Amino acid sequence: MQLIHWIYAVLWLLAVPAAAGMTLTRFTNKGKSICFAVVCGYAGLFAVAQILIVPGIFLKASLSAVTYIYQAVALLLAAAGIFLNFKNLKAMITGEAGKKTYAKISENALFFLAVLLILAQMAVAGLLAHHDADDSFYVATASTSVYTDTIFEYNPYTGNPYKKLPSRYVLSPFPVYEAILTKLTGVDVPSFVYTIFPVFMIMLAYFIYWLWADMLFGGRRKQCALFLIFISAVQVFSNYSIYTSGTFFMLRIWQGKAVLAGVLLPAVAYMCVRLMAKDETGGGWPVLFCLMTASCLASSMGIILSMLMVGIYAFVCGACTWKWRIVGKALFCCLPNLIFAIIYLFIR
Repeated sequence: MQLIHWIYAVLWLLAVPAAAGMTLTRFTNKGKSICFAVVCGYAGLFAVAQILIVPGIFLKASLSAVTYIYQAVALLLAAAGIFLNFKNLKAMITGEAGKKTYAKISENALFFLAVLLILAQMAVAGLLAHHDADDSFYVATASTSVYTDTIFEYNPYTGNPYKKLPSRYVLSPFPVYEAILTKLTGVDVPSFVYTIFPVFMIMLAYFIYWLWADMLFGGRRKQCALFLIFISAVQVFSNYSIYTSGTFFMLRIWQGKAVLAGVLLPAVAYMCVRLMAKDETGGGWPVLFCLMTASCLASSMGIILSMLMVGIYAFVCGACTWKWRIVGKALFCCLPNLIFAIIYLFIR
């Protein structure tokens, strides 16, 4: 791959999500957090992809048409985010580094170690590709979509047209989303899936873990660094079984179900705690709504698991605090999952 491909990757997998996320973060009390902006941006763009791809499948739209619409919407959201937060851009980019606070050498060392461990995992994921048996469908589906300019019209196993759409995957078309990104970055599907995409998904996951650390420890630098080091160790030493979330995280993060387990469900849990247990006045309900739609994109399991997670949090919140208005908002965020679950019952 050439340098220009990595530049396009940084643009579409970091800069655009960060800018688009600023549109959602502006009306929250974490509007100056670049990590939160990136997470919100991915939630919003995943949701946009789900809303565009699923109708495109049933309307037999071309991949190029869906890509053009997705590109226009993503750039529009990014432009709106930059425009609305122009005065706060410097504060968001510098973040903690821009604060004139004294930090002990030990704290800086721990933070440096945490960053080093994360970068090492990103490098391993990008340089040492693991090939999984499930890729015969997921990666092949993305490749078929790109080279035929269609969406779920041809069986990736045989190359023959589908006689019946695969109900398990048609409502969670994550490979098609990866196909869209390959067209935007200008690389072939295997290079993108095995080299570029894992790097940014691991980065996104640790942005979410940083948000968890910041919430749990009140922004204390030492405790946050120790939390990230602990999470890094858990991920690295999770390959004692092929079913652990750490194995999915390190070895097959390009698959939708791995993104669901390693990225989206932790993000959904974070937003549930933030909105129902910590500070429900801080804003962020649109973010949770987008995350629920994004979970539908990632995997058919995400349609149910994310809805169960939000439902449990809402039940506990209602039983403990009797704040039923918050419960109503939480249940409204589950509406995309309910809609796709009903559609699944009709097409199965």
